[in-house]
Amino acid sequence: MAELLVDVGGVADLDRLEPLWLAVHRRHQAAMPELAPYVSDAESWRERRALYQRLFATYEPILLLVRDGDRPVGYGLAYAMPAADGWLADTWVTGERVGEIESLGVLPEYRGRGLGTRLLRELEDRLREQGVTDLVLGVLPGNTDARRLYERLGYRPTWLYLSRLEGRPPVTG
Repeated sequence: MAELLVDVGGVADLDRLEPLWLAVHRRHQAAMPELAPYVSDAESWRERRALYQRLFATYEPILLLVRDGDRPVGYGLAYAMPAADGWLADTWVTGERVGEIESLGVLPEYRGRGLGTRLLRELEDRLREQGVTDLVLGVLPGNTDARRLYERLGYRPTWLYLSRLEGRPPVTG
């Protein structure tokens, strides 16, 4: 196997992220099927792409792409925001800016090779270079592999969202 390369990407690379994001979306569905129904792949990518566009318009996010040859096989996206713009400032003492690891994803056939750790560490290093050492990230409670990775690297549960999704059509069939 050729060495997997990590490149810095930008807003022009957003369309290359679609299959990577959809792998995350499908992992969410598999990790927590009890939360079905899920949006379609097309809707999920449309919403996620719009989020990334807003992040690029508002902040200077860090986008890292892992490539196997020309094929993107993993990515990570993080950004720094003023602490006052987030949910930490009313409870915890933090630095002036807080970094958020917005997305971290690896195609299923490349998981278990340390790519998630590699991406997360590099995102952390790049945020640290910007003077940001307080970090947050989100994970579905049922995504035990991701939770293990994050906890192994020092992340701890901080805030838990509970949902009651009643405005949805019932699951049939």
